[in-house]
Amino acid sequence: MNNLPVLETQRLLLRSLNLNDAVDIFEYAADPQVSQYATWSAHQSINQSKQFIESVIAQYRNHQLAAWGIVCKADNKVIGTCGFTNWIATARRAEIGYALSSKYWGQGYMPEAVRLLFGFGFCLMKLNRIEAKCVIANTASARVMEKVGMQFEGILRQDLLAKGSFYDVKIYSILKQDWQTNCK
Repeated sequence: MNNLPVLETQRLLLRSLNLNDAVDIFEYAADPQVSQYATWSAHQSINQSKQFIESVIAQYRNHQLAAWGIVCKADNKVIGTCGFTNWIATARRAEIGYALSSKYWGQGYMPEAVRLLFGFGFCLMKLNRIEAKCVIANTASARVMEKVGMQFEGILRQDLLAKGSFYDVKIYSILKQDWQTNCK
């Protein structure tokens, strides 16, 4: 998973992160609204955002799963991240995760980015199943999953340990056979 390809729509670029993205990432990662339901806490300094980027770059170098930066073409700014986690190649299954600047919420950017992940996952990673989870209270994330055609499968009780507490989460999935876009 090193050398992540650039993925593109009319409005977005998904690309590898670099240290020049620290200011953009800090801008949204410092927002408590963005980190409210995340496993990570709001960034307290730009140095914390740089450390995050350095950890992602290390994942790229070590051929591990790592996030793409989501770039809004209109202002050439990193407005979030998305990517695959918990990839089980032998089962042809992976989970997706994402975060987006609150300034860009409600404009369809995250469903657009997630659809790009579907294409990459089903066509290039040869996945059969893509999953996503969200804390029950995170209704905006659940809406994203529903908008992109993922099916609600149930609630996993106390599945997530984050910030010292256990949380029940909703799990959604989409199968390759359900995915409507043609693979090339």
